Amino acid sequence: MRTAAKSPNTTLPRRTQMERRAAAEARLLEAAREIVSRKGWVGMTLAEVGEAAGYSRGLAAHHFGSKPALLRALAAYINQNFMHELERSPPADEGMASLLSFVDVYLGRADGGWTNTRALLVLMAEATTDDSETGESLGRYNQSVIDFLALHFRAAIAAGEMRKGVDPATAAVIVLGALRGVMLQALLKESTVDLRAVQKELSTMIVQSFAQDPDAWRGPRSRNSRPR
Repeated sequence: MRTAAKSPNTTLPRRTQMERRAAAEARLLEAAREIVSRKGWVGMTLAEVGEAAGYSRGLAAHHFGSKPALLRALAAYINQNFMHELERSPPADEGMASLLSFVDVYLGRADGGWTNTRALLVLMAEATTDDSETGESLGRYNQSVIDFLALHFRAAIAAGEMRKGVDPATAAVIVLGALRGVMLQALLKESTVDLRAVQKELSTMIVQSFAQDPDAWRGPRSRNSRPR
């Protein structure tokens, strides 16, 4: 009598406790991001986040301890999502090319609901109030983005792509402020902002305002590398 051949063992290895915890936190943060993007964080509760993530009402409190701690983690999560989008974009040289790539990614993301941007703008607006529970953490987050842009302004100056008189930190604040201001207008109901047109015009403004030789950055050349 012939016996059936044993099928190969296809059982997936069990995840470790650390992996399960990380997966749960990611789902909780994703749920919190969705809630904040739709209605802000003032009325949001930890129990609501747990339920929206498909867990018990108490799991968000178990993982984060408090609402301010959750919001601090959410700010980091939003930044991480955007940095992943930057990493998925075509590689760009340090300096001017990276600054232009940052503008392209910021204004040209595929997220139709702009969930990441909506959530961040809501968090930042509420962080400016006197009794904000997230003012310090959002301030640190904002400074980290300024520092990232300033790094590329300094690289552009060092490479001779940009005028030496440009102050990297100030220029970074201007560019970041322009991007967030545009998105705030674009996300208003019945907005007619053309993000593609803004993306093109803002990139041109950056080149015209800061580049040592603006003409070198015109034409069909790849935007992700410096002029050769």
